[in-house]
Amino acid sequence: MSTTPLFQPPESGEPSPDQKPSADIIKIDTALESMRDSGFDLTAAIGEPIDNSIEADATHIQVLTSFGPKRSTIEEIAILDNGRGIKPDILAHALSMGYSTRYGQRGSLGRFGVGMKLAGLSLGRRIDVYTKQAGDDTIHHCYLDLDEVSVKQQTHLQGREVDAWPTSYIESMRTPDGTPLDSGTLVIYGKIDRLTSGGHYATSLDEKLAELRSFIARAYRKFLDQGRVIKLNNTTITLLDPLFLLDNPRITKNYPKEDVRGILIDEDDITIADGHDVHVTVTIAPVHFRWREGEGGSKDRDGRDIREFQIPDSAGKISMVRNNREINYDIVARLLPSGVDKVDRYIGIEVAFPAELDEFFQVRNVKRGAVPVDKLRNELRTWLERPIKQARKAIRAHWGEVATQERVAARQHAEATTAAARADKTMLPGQAGKDLSEADAEQIIEELIEDLGVADDQEQAEQVREQVKEQPFTLVDGGWPGKEMFDIDHLNGKAIVRLNHRHPFIRDVYDRLKAVADGGVNGTDAEEMIKLIRKTETALDILILAYARAENMHVNPDQFDDLRSYWGQYTQAFMRELPVSE
Repeated sequence: MSTTPLFQPPESGEPSPDQKPSADIIKIDTALESMRDSGFDLTAAIGEPIDNSIEADATHIQVLTSFGPKRSTIEEIAILDNGRGIKPDILAHALSMGYSTRYGQRGSLGRFGVGMKLAGLSLGRRIDVYTKQAGDDTIHHCYLDLDEVSVKQQTHLQGREVDAWPTSYIESMRTPDGTPLDSGTLVIYGKIDRLTSGGHYATSLDEKLAELRSFIARAYRKFLDQGRVIKLNNTTITLLDPLFLLDNPRITKNYPKEDVRGILIDEDDITIADGHDVHVTVTIAPVHFRWREGEGGSKDRDGRDIREFQIPDSAGKISMVRNNREINYDIVARLLPSGVDKVDRYIGIEVAFPAELDEFFQVRNVKRGAVPVDKLRNELRTWLERPIKQARKAIRAHWGEVATQERVAARQHAEATTAAARADKTMLPGQAGKDLSEADAEQIIEELIEDLGVADDQEQAEQVREQVKEQPFTLVDGGWPGKEMFDIDHLNGKAIVRLNHRHPFIRDVYDRLKAVADGGVNGTDAEEMIKLIRKTETALDILILAYARAENMHVNPDQFDDLRSYWGQYTQAFMRELPVSE
């Protein structure tokens, strides 16, 4: 049996007249009550004993919750493992504030000696620890109870032998085949008074447990990837990797014939101090999960729900990983170039560092809120600028390619080209391109099909050929690095117009308007619509002014008089053929 003080033991009795006034270094009961508000939420509180289990080489870890009536409260949480257990002579110290066998060490998940104790007290008023070591048939127990401390019924922590695991957890302290564990530890957070449902602003217990599941899946992903098993209420947790580089069993099961992993943009080491490096990785989510613009990461390319991968919630967030355990996943101010972009939800960023660099990330004892100091932040921002811009560009380029293919398939410009074709029936025939040979005309059509990316789709390719041959106007979508808004090929009086969706006017005004008109942009509210309309108004003014400037580049602009007249004439004629708006 061993005992240890909760803190520095208090002196008893009144001071003698010749003594100077004195006081306890720590008032144990009130200090412990104050420490209940130490910054641990449910996820951080459960993370502390899981850390200890991993340090004890546990391969199987379970988190079990006991609910009150009508599931309106959680009254008890147990965290149990098959690790090597705690030595009996230090068990009492395990609940002593400030004590840790790894105190100050940098090679482990813990360091400060207060984690599990503060974590448990942040939720409830009692912590019980039961443990057994391999080869020892005896189970040892120690507890800390704030109610007993407050009435001075408990002044020390005491380890003692018990006959068995608590009745409620005997079956849980067995191997999958039913054999009692040879070694392991059971931590019970009891007398919980801070986990309830209800209240106008309260988060339901189901939501809290869903957050806990996601936290475990992400924070311990590297350990889960190496074969450790962590369960929450008897359900195995599968890893959640915001970089999509680790094999998620759920993804593997749902996409058995496809390689649905993240695309690595860049990774490198940044040397900080004393030879220690920060490893930075940037990826983009699998193409399947960001197939087209406007879906927000909630559906894959086939329309299946992928919300469990939390893509919509990931915009601009950075995963800070300390000794392979994530300790923070949030937006870090002033770290991404040009702030957080809407496409950043598809970009995974991980900053991994050893515990020796804790001061550079301002790591707190609750292992949350890791933020790099200013000098390190500047180095990270400089390094991230190129891969983040590259990732954003790659995502938008893919969206552009998909949009082009889908426009071809859906004949997005059919209404306009049909109106123009009707008006063209009463007009003088076009003159351009009449001198082209049949072979030259055919080559232009084949190049068009190649540019549209439909050469391998016989049905779509044939639709393009028929449209060019049968209609006086063909309007298609493309994209190239040049400054032109559009390009035109003339075939025997017919015109093929290619829109350049890389041009700012087409990309930022034309495409945006079409997306809203087609209902393809989720979450467009009235304020955003007003901004878009104002931008379009200004952009149309700019379009006319830019044309005037283009004419001004020629010594004799009078040569464009007919061009302006024809342009206005045909615009008027084509507009008349559009359906009348209701």
